[in-house]
Amino acid sequence: MTDLLDRTDPQARGSREGQEARRAEILARLAEIEHHLGDPWDRHNPVGFAALLAADDAAELPAEALRRYHRLGINAEFVPAGLGGRLAGLDALGLLLRPLFRRDVTLAVGGALTSFMASMMIWLNGDEAQQRRAADTLLDGGVMTIAFQQFAHGNDFVNDEFRAARTPAGTVMSGRKAAVNNAEHADLLVAFARTGPGSDDSSHTLLLTAPAELPAGRVRYTGRYRTDAVRGLRIAGLEFDDCPVPEDAVVGDWGRGIPLGLRAFPVTHATVPSMVLGLADTALRTATRFALEKGAFSRPVTEVPMARNALAGTFADLLVCDSLALAATRALHLVPEHSNVLSAVAKYLVPKLVGEALYHLSVVMGDAFHTRSGDHAIFQKHVRDLAMVTFGHVSSAVCQATIAPCLPGIAAAPWTAERAAPDALFRPYGPVPPIDAERLAGFGGEDGLCAYAVRAAEGGLRVEDGELGAILREQAAVLLDELAEIRAAALELDSGDGQFTASVRAFPLTDRYALALAAVSCLGVWLNADAEHEAYSARPEWLALALDRLLRRLGRTTAPLPASVEAALCEEVLRRADEDRSYDLYDVRLAG
Repeated sequence: MTDLLDRTDPQARGSREGQEARRAEILARLAEIEHHLGDPWDRHNPVGFAALLAADDAAELPAEALRRYHRLGINAEFVPAGLGGRLAGLDALGLLLRPLFRRDVTLAVGGALTSFMASMMIWLNGDEAQQRRAADTLLDGGVMTIAFQQFAHGNDFVNDEFRAARTPAGTVMSGRKAAVNNAEHADLLVAFARTGPGSDDSSHTLLLTAPAELPAGRVRYTGRYRTDAVRGLRIAGLEFDDCPVPEDAVVGDWGRGIPLGLRAFPVTHATVPSMVLGLADTALRTATRFALEKGAFSRPVTEVPMARNALAGTFADLLVCDSLALAATRALHLVPEHSNVLSAVAKYLVPKLVGEALYHLSVVMGDAFHTRSGDHAIFQKHVRDLAMVTFGHVSSAVCQATIAPCLPGIAAAPWTAERAAPDALFRPYGPVPPIDAERLAGFGGEDGLCAYAVRAAEGGLRVEDGELGAILREQAAVLLDELAEIRAAALELDSGDGQFTASVRAFPLTDRYALALAAVSCLGVWLNADAEHEAYSARPEWLALALDRLLRRLGRTTAPLPASVEAALCEEVLRRADEDRSYDLYDVRLAG
């Protein structure tokens, strides 16, 4: 497999110099993307919110935004460096695609996300020729798309699928998919085709084809599939009529499509939630701008309890989501055996918390929450679009079904220091090694975060004395109690017949487990924050509010937080709005 590595010197990997070089490179590229897309609030910006909302109303992809996307060469961000691209780790990719989601989910999905998901199948599973073909296509500004299989646990738009068979004349494809994004415009199609009975590991094959190169009349497009959200996406039906495909179209071994697909799912499930935080940034920024408008409230927003609570609480939730996304994306490189669980946790929890946060902001937005025109209309569009982009081809229930079978094994394993996740998991910009596709495919169902929490608590927390320090120590102790209860309940799940995932106790336990891992991720980010470069991440106030909100979701209570904590986070929200800085762990300058 081609190296999915950052481009730092291997000798500097893990060193301070390597981290600084990677930080500078990522931030420079992020600034370049923001600059060329411009201030989204500027009504004269052809890729600003006004233009993007107009394209959405017309159910079209934003043409000028797509032109700028390709001039920036953003496709290169998810092409491996060894193939001429810029891929510098999945943690960096999530950050670099936030500017797209910040502006328009349609642009992000239509321009980048579908091609990224399709290409990842090839980077992890394809041979050198297939990887070269995919890379050349993307680097030339081409489009890739993917037609997922209809697994028994899936939730595709409709119950249809492609089929493939080997005949004396060669391989032929038949069947249809009613909803394939960019179907009519894709230069390359990655498709799962049924090639065997049932739904076991030998029932499907993964194929890579160029629809334009297939025999005329054997490939048909069956009309656009309209959606209520991300209206501009060019989703259409695709049908094959006993269509011959080249023998080199098969990716990997015949009949191994499901295992190959499952190898790539942790990558997309971890990375997409990180990207989606760009959408959440705009939602919080829109609400903050509204709250600061003259007449929105009769007194300063910091003096309005419901508004202060909504802004500070949403900001804390976004930092929770970013901490979990950071751990999940870096785990793909550092501890891939943990990734099937941690990625499923991120895919399950981040959309849930972001969705709740957007509705929490309704107490600030009031009637403006629903407006479809004017300066605040992007908020309503982002609320609509969130559900579709995070639903993807798997639902929350599928993520929970991925987590549940692993819980008894996680609970039974010793939570010792040597099994703890590495500190590097929580350090933004730290260089990462290549993704090891075979380790990623192992589906170890492991978890080093629980052991990390135990190790961190035993090592003592670096908090100052005083009221907030005492609360943080109490929160850590309560988190350990919660993990111990989850562990005991998980051990009781396994009945020995493999049917425990259907238990009414299993799914609620996965929710508790996901919230607990999010809390551990926050703790890890705070413990490892670089006071020079991640100064805000090193502050205790955000951690205290983040843990308080997570523990309360778990039904746990700790000492009430001082009023100064919420006030401090609200002030930070206002500062970042005034200085055009991002609402995430990175606190970077944005274009408006």
